[in-house]
Amino acid sequence: MSESPEIPEANDPFGKQVAITIAILAVALALIDNKSDNAKTDAIIKTNESSNKWGYYQAKSLKQNLCETESRLLTLLQPASDATARAAAVTKAGAEAKRYSSEKEAIKVEAEKLASEAEKNSKINDRCDHAALGLQIGIVICSVAILSKWRLFWVIGAALGIIGISIGVTAFMM
Repeated sequence: MSESPEIPEANDPFGKQVAITIAILAVALALIDNKSDNAKTDAIIKTNESSNKWGYYQAKSLKQNLCETESRLLTLLQPASDATARAAAVTKAGAEAKRYSSEKEAIKVEAEKLASEAEKNSKINDRCDHAALGLQIGIVICSVAILSKWRLFWVIGAALGIIGISIGVTAFMM
């Protein structure tokens, strides 16, 4: 039967402080990375939804243009003897064109809102990326502090971690 390796006990108070600092920075990094992933996914989804709305907007524009063209053609091509039918057809085509125009406005508002949400999520993701970078470098420098026993490395690593956490907190507030 093989014995499991022993986990060394941290007897050095400095090593314990640095290890606790690294653990705190790692937890903050995990939270910020999670926020970043969610924001990135939301940005992609909102961008796709916005693109779909703009495609729908273009389809309504084409239909509106067809109705307007139909109305003009009916005005020009219908024989004068059938004025009542011509007027009804022109009115119907004009009403359809107006309907498409009003529908386009609602679609435009939705598309712009979705694009705005995608941009916001993209900014959150960027902010989280900057925060994660500070935290990752802070963790590495703190790890070097354990190996070198230099307090200055620990202070620098902790400071970078605090900067990363501060940037990350602003992403959660956006």
